[in-house]
Amino acid sequence: MKRYLDWSEYKDAGMGDAYADIPKQGGDFAKAIAVCINSRQCETLARGVMCPSFRLDQDPNLSTGGRVRLLKAALNGELGHDGLFTPELGEAMDLCVSCKGCQRECENNVDMSRIKVEYLA
Repeated sequence: MKRYLDWSEYKDAGMGDAYADIPKQGGDFAKAIAVCINSRQCETLARGVMCPSFRLDQDPNLSTGGRVRLLKAALNGELGHDGLFTPELGEAMDLCVSCKGCQRECENNVDMSRIKVEYLA
């Protein structure tokens, strides 16, 4: 996967059990995705901004964590050779409204808006 954005701030990420799930491909971009620890905090219907597309549809793939799980699977080759171009990942990324609620409210500050820009590049 060719990367277009600078992900060097994640270069030293990856120490400890929290990063045991870093995708095999993607370099520092993969480490940025692995910041998500799958707490599913983004799948709440409680008050707040976190992931309006999930709140509207309640489809787990439309949460920040769901998008991360799909991206990890794609980078690990679990979605086939063209995993980054599957309809389910495409729809999940397309329906991210880039509000940055995930970055503000996620305990690990996952920046799905920035990840989406890289995905679309």
